[in-house]
Amino acid sequence: MIPAWTRRLLRPLLGKPDVRLQQMIYKAYLRGLAESSQKSLGDPVLPSGFGKRLPERVVELLLARLSYNPGKKVLDVGHAYIMDCHRQLVTSLPAPRHLTGIDIADPTYNTQSVYERSLKADITNSGLPDNSFDLIWCISTLEHLGMDNSGYTPSFAMGDHMAAQALREMLRLVAPGGHVLITVPFGKFENHGWFMNLDRDRWQSLLSIAKPYASVTECYFHHTAAAGWSRVNAEELSNVGYYDEQNAGAAALAVAYITKTSGE
Repeated sequence: MIPAWTRRLLRPLLGKPDVRLQQMIYKAYLRGLAESSQKSLGDPVLPSGFGKRLPERVVELLLARLSYNPGKKVLDVGHAYIMDCHRQLVTSLPAPRHLTGIDIADPTYNTQSVYERSLKADITNSGLPDNSFDLIWCISTLEHLGMDNSGYTPSFAMGDHMAAQALREMLRLVAPGGHVLITVPFGKFENHGWFMNLDRDRWQSLLSIAKPYASVTECYFHHTAAAGWSRVNAEELSNVGYYDEQNAGAAALAVAYITKTSGE
C-alpha cells in the first residue's frame, strides 16, 4: 500500500498538478492543434519545439483530439482522476458529444458537465455490451492496471495479467471499424509500485493481443529540454527512464492506434 505521506508527495501525479502547469499543458495543446495540418490520427507529426518541459499529457491531449469525431460514442478509461487540462479537452470537443467515463475509483470532480455517463466499473470486466463504442481512449492508464492503486481507491486488484485483460475487454467493447487509442510511459522497464514504465518487450506482448483482430499503428515520442517532444524510433528509447527529463512526467511515450477489423 502507498502510505499517506507518499500519496501527498505524489499528488501532482495523481491528477492534481498545480494550476499553472495545467494551464501550460492546455495552452501548448491548443498551439499544437492550431499548427497541425492533420485532421485525423494516422501518422502524427508534432510542431517543432512542442511541449518543452511539459509532461506527456500535452502529446496525449493532441492525439486524443485528432482521434475524435463528433457524434461518435467514446469511452474514456480511467476518468476519475483526470487532470483539469483533460477535462478542458473533453468539454471543448465539438458537439454532439457522447462520452462515457469508466473507472474503479470515485471521480474527484462533478462529472455531469464533462461526461454523458460516468461508470464505476472495472475495464478488465466491464459488463457492457459488445461493440458499444466507436472510440476508446486509454490515456496513461494501462500502466497502472494490476499495480498498487491504493493512492486512488481501496478497492483494487493486483496481477501481471490485468493490462492484457483490459486490452481484450477494450477490443470487445469497440465496434468493428472503431478505434482504441492507448498511451503508456515507455523506455526501459521500471516498476514504480503504482505504475510501470513499459519496455519494448512488454509493450509488444500487449499489442500482440490486438493484432489478430485489428490493425495497429505504433508511434513513439521523446522529450528533451532543448527540443521538447518529438517523434522518434522505439529503438532510441531503450535506455530512457520515466524521470530522466524532469518534465513533471514521463520522458518518453508509446502510442498504439488500434483499428478493429473483426470480432474479438
